Amino acid sequence: MSKILFVLILSCLSLSEAFSREHSRIETLGVSKAGQYVALEEYAYQSSSNSYVVTVRIMNVWTQEYVGKLIKVSKIAHRPVQLEMARQEARRLAQGDLVKFKIFGT
Repeated sequence: MSKILFVLILSCLSLSEAFSREHSRIETLGVSKAGQYVALEEYAYQSSSNSYVVTVRIMNVWTQEYVGKLIKVSKIAHRPVQLEMARQEARRLAQGDLVKFKIFGT
């Protein structure tokens, strides 16, 4: 019984270490006036590549499908300011789809 408990504790520790290296957050960039479209921004730190990755997608909430282009920006994580730079670039690249689907910031 103690061996099983030891293996369970060891596996939990290794899983928590694996998940602690990747950090991700999702925020809403804006919503269309009718509430049909929502712009979602996901930004994350990836330890394997030591970079920040920012993804912007637009979701049609009524059909539960993504529409428009997938915007993905990656920057090397030398300093925390690189994350903000990647987020600004992703928002700039997504501007065309935001206008197309009449999405305004929150």
